[in-house]
Amino acid sequence: MNIGVIGIGYWGSKVLREYLNLVEEEKVDAVGICDVNQNVLKRYNDCVIKISNDYKKFLSSDDIDAIHICTNNDSHYEIARTAIEAGKHVLLEKPMTTNANQAYKLVEMASNRGIILQVGHIFRFANAIRKTKELVKKDYFGEIYYFTLRWTTLMTPIEGVDVIWDLLPHPIDILNFLTGEFPIKIDGVARSYRREKLNEMAIINMEYEKRFIANIELSWLSPKRRRSLEIIGSNRTGEIECVKQRIHIHEGIGNKFEIPVEKNNTIKEELENFLKAIKSGKAMYNAHIVGARAVDIIEKTINNIK
Repeated sequence: MNIGVIGIGYWGSKVLREYLNLVEEEKVDAVGICDVNQNVLKRYNDCVIKISNDYKKFLSSDDIDAIHICTNNDSHYEIARTAIEAGKHVLLEKPMTTNANQAYKLVEMASNRGIILQVGHIFRFANAIRKTKELVKKDYFGEIYYFTLRWTTLMTPIEGVDVIWDLLPHPIDILNFLTGEFPIKIDGVARSYRREKLNEMAIINMEYEKRFIANIELSWLSPKRRRSLEIIGSNRTGEIECVKQRIHIHEGIGNKFEIPVEKNNTIKEELENFLKAIKSGKAMYNAHIVGARAVDIIEKTINNIK
């Protein structure tokens, strides 16, 4: 199977490196790349089978069987639509699109054509999150009262992008992965300070049908980089460092301990899952409809914040 990667930026280069490793492991036959930057393409002349700066021509090639899209958010829909129409299986980075109607249209297109369409909700593949899901399922925390998620860092605002579109997809998906639920009520506040439009921080409250709530902090202004999840339950509290993949448990007052987790390569796991889905015809873990629902929730969030 030959895989094409479209968009070789910060994230796309990480994805490409893992696919090239899979070539060495003989799990992928070859890799092709597409990017508008010719200088980026030149770096990979010796290790890929196909290079292009035109995604439409790239997608029309019979040399490529499946596509991983790592481009800017606002280009996701058009590239994914073109790929599906060309009969290519697609792994599309989050957010799936920046419009819920378009996301659901991609779901329909892929379903009608028998195309695998997955969305890059990578924390589903992290051992720490998987272990946390196992603990939630076993009622380890007791009745869950609420979740707190902090997705923060200090960075220059991304031109043309709201922080909610950039950072909220992962918290939404982690909560869905752990609980199987999507929120039924959303409110919050968001602000922009260093530019006139598009938010740089947001505090979002979500209520769920099973009575628990979630508080989510998103920020490009905080000096501390955090990708953290806290679970407050009737029996125990869990603190999960989502990238470092560490789980700390608080049991009563003053009793804190760590649950050992073997940190894994989440990108590789996601890519291998994509390959298995193509071979089996079943989109496991990160199916397209979950990505579309996440886009729907993001739209509702933006419409409900003050």
